Amino acid sequence: MFYLPLPSDQADRLASEPTATDFFTTASLLEAAAVLFVQNLPRQPANASAEAQERRFAEIVRIAHDVERAAAGRFQGQVAQRFDREAFAMGLGMLGDNGAALVSAEAQYQADEFLDGEGQWNFQFAERYRQRVTPLHPVHLPSLASDLKLSDQQNRLLREFLSGVDESVAVQGFAGTGKTFLIHQFARLLDPQRTLLLALTEGQLRALKGRVKDAQAYAALTLGQLADEMLNRDMTSNGWRLRDPYRTKLSWRPQEAQVVRWLSIPDIGPLAARDVVALCIKAVRNFCRGADSQLQLHHLPSAGPGTTPLDQQVLLEKARLYWQELIRPSAREIQLPVRDYHRVKLLSLTAHAIDSRYTHVIVDEAHELSAPMLAVLDRSPQAVIALGDDLQNLNGLSPHHSNFIRQRYIDHSLRAGPSMDAVLNPLIQAHPAAIQAAFTGSAEHYTRVSFFDTVTLPEQPTALIVDDEWGLFGWFQRLTHQGVPFVLLHGARKDFELFVEDCIELYRYGTRARHPMLFRYPSWQALEQDKGDDKAFVAVAGMLRKGYTPEHFAKAKSRYRWDKAPKLFLGRVSDVKNMEFARVMVSPELMVAPTAAGNRNERARMLAGLYTACSRARHELIVPGAMLDWVKDQLRG
Repeated sequence: MFYLPLPSDQADRLASEPTATDFFTTASLLEAAAVLFVQNLPRQPANASAEAQERRFAEIVRIAHDVERAAAGRFQGQVAQRFDREAFAMGLGMLGDNGAALVSAEAQYQADEFLDGEGQWNFQFAERYRQRVTPLHPVHLPSLASDLKLSDQQNRLLREFLSGVDESVAVQGFAGTGKTFLIHQFARLLDPQRTLLLALTEGQLRALKGRVKDAQAYAALTLGQLADEMLNRDMTSNGWRLRDPYRTKLSWRPQEAQVVRWLSIPDIGPLAARDVVALCIKAVRNFCRGADSQLQLHHLPSAGPGTTPLDQQVLLEKARLYWQELIRPSAREIQLPVRDYHRVKLLSLTAHAIDSRYTHVIVDEAHELSAPMLAVLDRSPQAVIALGDDLQNLNGLSPHHSNFIRQRYIDHSLRAGPSMDAVLNPLIQAHPAAIQAAFTGSAEHYTRVSFFDTVTLPEQPTALIVDDEWGLFGWFQRLTHQGVPFVLLHGARKDFELFVEDCIELYRYGTRARHPMLFRYPSWQALEQDKGDDKAFVAVAGMLRKGYTPEHFAKAKSRYRWDKAPKLFLGRVSDVKNMEFARVMVSPELMVAPTAAGNRNERARMLAGLYTACSRARHELIVPGAMLDWVKDQLRG
C-alpha cells in the first residue's frame, strides 16, 4: 500500500461539501496531483497492482512539476477546473482496492518527505509512514517466529500472558483488532497435548482450528460435545436417558399434541394445551440461557391477555415439569428433544469440572457463551484464555466471567481507518453493556464512510448486509427484478428457498411452516402481530398482498443464475460475523426500534447487528443517512 499526500479529512470534505472547492486556491502541487489521481481511478483498468498505481501517481507528480516550472499555479488551476465531485467520491471508495490510502489528518509528517533528493515522488515514504503511525515491536521468543512483530497492545497483552501463563484472561477486542492473530500466538506458547480448543458451534470450532498451527495436535470440542463427554460419565440408571441418540437428532421435533399426551398438559386460562407446550419450550430455553438454578416466573414468555396470576403459577409448574421430563424422563416413551443448550445447562447444575488433563482452555467467540457455559469454565481448574467482542453478540447482552479472571481490552483496529471511529463509537456508547473502551481506527488505513437517503446500488462489488430472512427475501426479489448480478453468501443460502416457500404457503393457505423462523406461528395473522413493525417484513407482506406466488419466485430464481462477475454479495449479519469486505452497504431495516421500551437485551441485539455489519468494511462503508441520529436516540433510551 502507498499513501497519497492528501489528508483524509480534507478529501472527505471535497467529496461531500459543495463549497469545499476553495481548497484548490491553497492546495499544494502534491495535493492537487493526489486529487487528480483519485478522480481518475474509476476510469483506470481494474486489477492493477499497488506498485503500478504508485508508478502512475509518480508520473502525475512529474508532469505536475513540469507544468509548475512553465507557469506557477497552472496545474492546480487545471485540476480545479476539471474537478468532478461524483467521480472523486467514487475514487475515494476505490483507493483500498488499488493499494492506495490517504495520510491521516492526525499523523505527523513534513511536506518534503513525499519527495526524494531529486524532487520526484519518494517511493520510500510508505514504509516510513507505516512504521510511524503503527509501530511494530519485534518479539524474540524461541517458540515463536523469529520475525514476529506485534502492535503496542498485542505486545503488551502477550507479555502479560507470559508473566502469568497459568492465570485466566478474558480479552474484549473490537472488530479488526487482531484477536485471531493473538489466538495463534497464545496457542504456540502452550503444550498442545494439554490445551483444549473450545467453541460454541462446529463452524466456529473449524475456524478456531484453522487459526492454530498444527491444530490436529490439540483436543478440540464444541460446548455441546464437552457437555456430552462430561455427562456421559454417568453410568447409573439415569445414563440411558441422557444418551438416547434419537432425542438428540436436530430433525426430531414431536408435535405439540404428542407432548400434551406425554405430560398430560391441560388447557390453562385462555391458552389451549398445545400453546402451553410452546410456552414451556420457550421458558425452558430462557432458563437454559441464564444463571438461575431453578425455573422462575421471569423465564415465562408473555402468555397474552386474559391470563391470571394463578394461570401464571400453573404455567410455571408445567414448565418445570417439561424440564424435569426432558433431563430425566419418567418413562421411555417420553421423547422430548434434547439440544446442546439443555445439556450445557444440566452440566452447570452439577459439580462437574473440565478434566484436569488439560492445563489451558482457549475459547474463541467468547461473547456468545451463555451464563451456564461460563459457570462451568470458571469452576474448572484450567487457565481459560477467552477472546470475544460483546458488541458482536447478535443474541443481546453477554454474561461475564467471575471477577477473579483478568479482563483486558484491545481497541486499536488493524483493519479500518480513523473515519470508522465516528460510526462505531456511538454504537459502543449506546450499547447497554457499558464497555469502558473506545474503538480507534488505524492511521495506516483509509476507510471512506458515506451516507445515503435513497438506496442507490454502488458501481463497485459490494457486500449488501441485511438483518434476517425478511431482508433476504425482499432484496432477492428486488435485485432479480432489476437484473442486478449478485450472489447469496454461503450462510444465507441455507433454507432460503424453504423460507420463501413457507411464507407464501402460510399467507395463501395458512399451512403450518417448516422453517425454524416461522414454525411457531400458527397463522399469518399471528406472524403479522409479532413482526408488524419490521420494515423488511412489511415490504414482504406488501408483495404477498399484491399476489406474489410460487411462480413469481421461480421466475426470480431463474434470473438469479448469473455467469458473469457479481456486483453484490447479499447476506444477513449472522452470515458475515467472521468475514471482511472491501466495501459494505448496510440495509436500512437494520435500524429497528426495540419492541419494548427499556428492554436492554433487545437494544443490545439491535446495536450488535449494526456494529457487526459496519465493522466488516475495510475500504468503504455505505450506511443510511439517518443512522447516527438513530443511534443517538438509542443512547437517550
